[in-house]
Amino acid sequence: MEYTQNLILGAGLTGLSTGYHLKNGDYQIYEKLHEVGGLCRSEEVNGFLFDYAPHILYTVNPYAHELIHTLLKGNIEIKKRKAFIYHGKYDLYTQFPYQAHLHGLPAKDIIECLSGLVEVLRDPDRPKPQNYREWMYWRFGKGIAEQLMIPYAERIWTIDPKHMNFSWIDRRVPEPDFEAVLRGALQDEDDRTGFNQEFWYPIEGAIESLPVALAKGVKNIHLNHTVTKIDPKAKQVTFDTGKVVSYQNLVYSLSLTHLPHFIDDIPQHVLDAINGLQFNQIECVNIGINRPDISPYHWLYFHEAEDFIFHRISFPRNASEKTCPPGTSSVCCEISYSKHRPLRVQGREALIQATIDGLVKAKIMRPDDEVLAADVLTVDPAYVIYDLDYEKNVKIIHDYLVSLDIHPCGRFGDWQYYNMDHSILSGKRIADLINDRDAVAA
Repeated sequence: MEYTQNLILGAGLTGLSTGYHLKNGDYQIYEKLHEVGGLCRSEEVNGFLFDYAPHILYTVNPYAHELIHTLLKGNIEIKKRKAFIYHGKYDLYTQFPYQAHLHGLPAKDIIECLSGLVEVLRDPDRPKPQNYREWMYWRFGKGIAEQLMIPYAERIWTIDPKHMNFSWIDRRVPEPDFEAVLRGALQDEDDRTGFNQEFWYPIEGAIESLPVALAKGVKNIHLNHTVTKIDPKAKQVTFDTGKVVSYQNLVYSLSLTHLPHFIDDIPQHVLDAINGLQFNQIECVNIGINRPDISPYHWLYFHEAEDFIFHRISFPRNASEKTCPPGTSSVCCEISYSKHRPLRVQGREALIQATIDGLVKAKIMRPDDEVLAADVLTVDPAYVIYDLDYEKNVKIIHDYLVSLDIHPCGRFGDWQYYNMDHSILSGKRIADLINDRDAVAA
């Protein structure tokens, strides 16, 4: 049996960040995959590089900003966001976010959006919203809520937003003031609104270059080790290789939903909370095309469920030309599903064909385009769903883990809608906690 003071489960950004920031070098990181990165990985298919779902870098945190740029050194490029929404029924694009760029839509749609917004602004004493659906009406009015926000929310979250809270909205749903909405309705505004007006992306190596760079500052990474059992009383973790490792601190960056597979005799109220966690899954259908410059955009939103299987698509080549062979283009198409709304198309080949059909319908691909690469990458879980029992369930699970000296962290350990900077900072938070305890003990 081996011993380490700090046993870190998962070599995604959070697990790597924990090791990177631990002052005491007594740690071991175990990862079930053959490489580091977790969801921040990339796959090569016939010369095309595809990320596990679109990844872009941005942060408002000064430390994360400096660390990311230090890790990537010269391998980073700043991009000005080109994000648009496709309206199939009108065959036109409007800028993201919808609420700040109504110009170009039919007059009746613009009038409905503006009148709805004016109506809610004239009623400051209106009842406070109790769920995400009500919040969209309460904040933007009937037109904006019903024309895009509710349909798109149902597509990505796979449930009616009346079953969601809105505690996660900060920095996620842009809230332009009335003047900005009015300007965007009267003229083709180029002012970008929201949290990622500029973003960064690696020039070489796609997004996987970030965890690879972070891993260079970390030691004791053990790949191809899958957890089979966690014994919090004995403070031991068993892996499928047969290895057993004892620990003082256990850092858990895996999904909270996996806990019943690892820990015996979890109390029933904790099991109920785990079973109550809601999340969606994403199938990323990636297509490489033998034609350059298929789109000028970075990503596009699709809110019309009856016409398109995907809810969002992105164009890797527009983030970095190095993701595609010369003279070609690629597109990554996200298809959201869950136990609440299963995939309507089953099977890899059927998913690829349905995606290509949608891209042709949106006039992004041509019927005679030559497909050089086609692949499907599964992200499961993908996004945490902030349902109405979210806070209660997560608190129960976290309180239980902390009582066992297990430190949950990361996107699915904290059970938060994290970006890459949040994941890095989550690992740093746990490392700082352990560092402070070590300092006190000394």
